[in-house]
Amino acid sequence: MPQTILSFDIETTNEKLTPRAGVAIFGEYLKGMNLEHLCNTNIPLAKHPNGYDPFEFIYPLILMLHSSGRVLDD
Repeated sequence: MPQTILSFDIETTNEKLTPRAGVAIFGEYLKGMNLEHLCNTNIPLAKHPNGYDPFEFIYPLILMLHSSGRVLDD
């Protein structure tokens, strides 16, 4: 698997940050693992032509659960 480069810089700051700031790095890690291709090839596609791809549904769900979300309303 080829290594990818993150599209942002990481710097220190004295500003207040959200406790979920690390979710962006985890999200880039998932994309670097090529999870999008894995989801879209192994999970059935939507039957409606305007439906979401599987990754478009799963990606925010994984990020929400990783950042301590417990239900979809989070």
